[in-house]
Amino acid sequence: MNTLAIKKVMFDILPLEGNSWEEFESYFTIKNVKKGELLLNIGEVCKHVYFINSGLVRCFYYSGSEQKEVTGQFFSDNRFLTDYYSFICQGPGNMGIEALEDSEIISIPRPGIYNMYDKYHSAERFGRLIAEQTFIEMHESIVGERTLSPEERYIKFIEERFSIFQRISLSMVASYLQITPEHLSRIRKKLASKPMTKSVGLHKVA
Repeated sequence: MNTLAIKKVMFDILPLEGNSWEEFESYFTIKNVKKGELLLNIGEVCKHVYFINSGLVRCFYYSGSEQKEVTGQFFSDNRFLTDYYSFICQGPGNMGIEALEDSEIISIPRPGIYNMYDKYHSAERFGRLIAEQTFIEMHESIVGERTLSPEERYIKFIEERFSIFQRISLSMVASYLQITPEHLSRIRKKLASKPMTKSVGLHKVA
C-alpha cells in the first residue's frame, strides 16, 4: 500500500507519537477511482475522510430553486478532503465528491479516526489543525465570492491554482466561478486584449 505521501504530509504538520502511525495506517483502504466516479453523492452520509495520492477531484453542490449544480472546490495530490458537516453530524450531506481524473485515493473510516482521537493526543491535535485549515480556506472562498468581481476571481484562480486550471475544462472553471460559460468567454476576451495580462492561462482552449 502506497502511504508514503500521506505520512509525509501528516508528519510535516505534526508527527504522531509512539507507534500510533502504524495503528492509524491499519485503517487505510486504497481506492482506485475512475474519472467521473463519485466518492460521495449528495444526500449520502459521509463516513470517510479521503487523502488523494494522485489524481484530481471536485466537490459540488446544488444551488437555488432550480438546483443548479455548482463546483465548490478542487483537490489534487496530497490533499485531505471530506464533507465535514456530514462527517461530524452523521446526517445526509449536501455536497458530492467526483473524480475528474483517474485517481488513487486513501479512504479512512470515521470509527478509525475517532478511535485515534481517543487514544492519541497528537492524532486529535492533527485533526484540529486540518479542520482549522479547512475553515480558513472556506472563509477565504466565501469572502472572495462576496468581495471580488468574477474577473478578479478568475485571475486569482489562475494565479493560485494554475496547475488545477490546466487540468479542467473552461465549463468547469465557469461553474467554480458561478458564472455562465458565455460570461467567462467575455472575461477571457477582455483580458486577452490587455498586453499586461496576457498569459498561457488566459488563452486556454476549451
